[in-house]
Amino acid sequence: MKWVMVLLLSLFGILLLSEGMELWMVLDDVGSEGMNISFLGIKLIDNAIKERIPSYAFGFTVAAFIPMLLAVNLVIKSKLINQNNQHEV
Repeated sequence: MKWVMVLLLSLFGILLLSEGMELWMVLDDVGSEGMNISFLGIKLIDNAIKERIPSYAFGFTVAAFIPMLLAVNLVIKSKLINQNNQHEV
């Protein structure tokens, strides 16, 4: 069950990071009327103006590190618990 959580958290972090990177890459191609921002098929922002897109991109990029750090924490915690159990036996 622990490894399923690690996989899900990592996947969610990668999805957030890819959305952030996509927003950074399309920054120059935004028209005067803005662009729609959606995540996992859910429309989050309708007609975001060009000046606000870097803040959304930064938000997605930073938010990606939270689930990734949680996944790394679970892996390290699991390995430490396994090492402690091996030394006690």
